[in-house]
Amino acid sequence: MDRGGSQKKRHKSVTNVDIISNLPDVIKDKILCCLPIKEAVRTCLLSRKWRYTWASMTELMFREDDFALGNGNEDGDSDRFVYFVITFLSLHDGPILKFEMNARRVHMFSPGGHIHRWMLMLSRNGIKEIQIKTRIWRNYKIPSSFFSCVELEYACLQGCIFQLPPLFAGFKRMRTLHFVEFCATENNIGELVASCPNLEELILSRLLSFADITIHSTKLKVLRVDGMFKHLNLVTPHVSSAVINLQVNTGYVKRAGSNFNLSQFIGSLLDIENISLLGHAFECAAHGIVPGKLPRSLNRLTEITLELDLGNLKEANAAHCLFQIAPNLRRMELQLMHRGYSAPTSSFWDSVDRQDCLFKNLYTVVMNNFTGSCAESGFLKLLLDDAPVLRSARIEDNNKLDKESLKRLLKMRRASKDAEIILL
Repeated sequence: MDRGGSQKKRHKSVTNVDIISNLPDVIKDKILCCLPIKEAVRTCLLSRKWRYTWASMTELMFREDDFALGNGNEDGDSDRFVYFVITFLSLHDGPILKFEMNARRVHMFSPGGHIHRWMLMLSRNGIKEIQIKTRIWRNYKIPSSFFSCVELEYACLQGCIFQLPPLFAGFKRMRTLHFVEFCATENNIGELVASCPNLEELILSRLLSFADITIHSTKLKVLRVDGMFKHLNLVTPHVSSAVINLQVNTGYVKRAGSNFNLSQFIGSLLDIENISLLGHAFECAAHGIVPGKLPRSLNRLTEITLELDLGNLKEANAAHCLFQIAPNLRRMELQLMHRGYSAPTSSFWDSVDRQDCLFKNLYTVVMNNFTGSCAESGFLKLLLDDAPVLRSARIEDNNKLDKESLKRLLKMRRASKDAEIILL
């Protein structure tokens, strides 16, 4: 028996198998979706069975930067990019589940531009995810066909404006909405959110609003709001993670007209676990937080991040009220500010009743930009004296504290024998 010969035959038969050509279509699609789209098209050279595989890709990601030759001819780069996209889409056959466009040229987004024709095609191909990113500073209008993408589950749009069509039936499957650099002149954001009954994540980044924005959603789990608003109302009872970062004084939105109904927002929360109130969120609060008037404590809230002026009476009082209704707080991070335009208070934190036990479950605290002011020292003294399970207090002072201030800080009484003050 020629065992050596049979082994050679078996080895030869294995090496002759064309594994790449015989891959299942679903695996081929996964491979192509991991490649830059220009490289995906070049796989047509692999074999006959790969020749037209790219034409049925389910995830399309077009990035204009991939077509830059680096010769300074941006118009030529843009023309090549547009021609590639047009040709690709004209030859594409099958559903498109994900579409990402990252472009910077204005003409693609102008009225009647290419994006309008492309969006119409997507609305007819079962699209589930759309991302449009642009470096254009001026706003472009979202094509009306976008609102016909009834199977959408995820949308990320940058630098756009929109108006809901009169017969818009809503996005019943939408789970995530992300708007970047969006300008609102009416409550179209609130109306869009209301038309997404299953929305779980809403991210509004660098928004500018000249209107009263009201967002009401009972399904939201994650909320991120960052921008400038004339008036902002949020009612999101089942949000577990929230970041509110409000800005003022840009020349567009006057400080006096920037109002955030903080009390209503806090009062609506049922499931909040971590919350961040940044920028001018406390300053813009139209009404303070009154613990006695809130229907419940935030028993699930374990992590909080605040940007505030501890020496500002309005902001200090709002923060104190928030601590009162968060009995299970475990981690706190404070970004300390000194706004300088409101009447300061240096004795507020010294006058807080120690019987409140504000920080009975606090484990970690971080204080950034600590200057050692009377208000900041008073707050730190209260915290150390009122946190029996505290493990670490990380103080970042940017080398502003002198030796005597450091000594006083390190000698502060601590309710927890395990509490460690770490100076950064």
